[in-house]
Amino acid sequence: MTAGWSVVLDNFSPFVIAGPLTFVFHELVYFGAWVPWLVLDQIPYFNKYKIQPEKKADGAMVAKCLKRLLLSHVFIQLPMQLLFHWVAQFLGFSMALPLPPVRDLAWQLPAFFVIEDFYFYWIHRALHHKSVYKYVHKIHHEHTHPFGIAAEYAHPVETFFLGIGTLLGPLFFAKHMVTLWAWLFVRLWETVEDHSGYDLPWNPTNFIPFWGGAVHHDFHHKTFQGPYSSIFTWCDWAFGTDKMFRAQQKKLRDGKEGAYPAQFRGAPNFEALERERAKAKVA
Repeated sequence: MTAGWSVVLDNFSPFVIAGPLTFVFHELVYFGAWVPWLVLDQIPYFNKYKIQPEKKADGAMVAKCLKRLLLSHVFIQLPMQLLFHWVAQFLGFSMALPLPPVRDLAWQLPAFFVIEDFYFYWIHRALHHKSVYKYVHKIHHEHTHPFGIAAEYAHPVETFFLGIGTLLGPLFFAKHMVTLWAWLFVRLWETVEDHSGYDLPWNPTNFIPFWGGAVHHDFHHKTFQGPYSSIFTWCDWAFGTDKMFRAQQKKLRDGKEGAYPAQFRGAPNFEALERERAKAKVA
């Protein structure tokens, strides 16, 4: 990593690293994280793992999403990245060697997730207030059955305020560009997975306590209600905004709840559907 970062420092100015290079990194990770889910969409076998298997994003919907993303990334996110060079200098972000110890990421990344999740919960909940929803957040909710890259399909105001939350963790605990890039990598993969529309039983994130995952956020897109958190389930549980979600999950589980007090993974959707079909036949 030190050798690789030395090449970056030797060939690019601090402005280019903080701005255009970080923007390119973001694009590669964001769209790269979508590729696995896009592949699953092309294989009928995996439809049984879709949370809303009866719905699928058609070509027109994906094209519209890509068009807005292109405009948003180029005219909103890129200028924000270009300005970040001066913000980084002012806030004391470093690009210099030596690099921070890799072992620090073991506690920093979980801390960043907790900070971002708490910030996101309150901003997201505020965006659903009737006084602002139709002007800002309604754009993101055009996708009632989300797919990976719909994660950043949003109004510029939403992009700006939620982007601040992404910077809070590194600002408090890191202040090195490499740490910020590592955080961007895992955060982008997480938000794309969150909007993937799939609940794969072998997904490693299923084993992280209180991790909401796609099941948690897909319900929000489907109902326009809570839960509002981006990553974990505890804020919605603590502040009472996951009641509809928990009731739905309990129904899918035939009245049983999950192992954690605030974690309710969806029963594999195809099993729930089969039970509903069997009940309908009996009736």
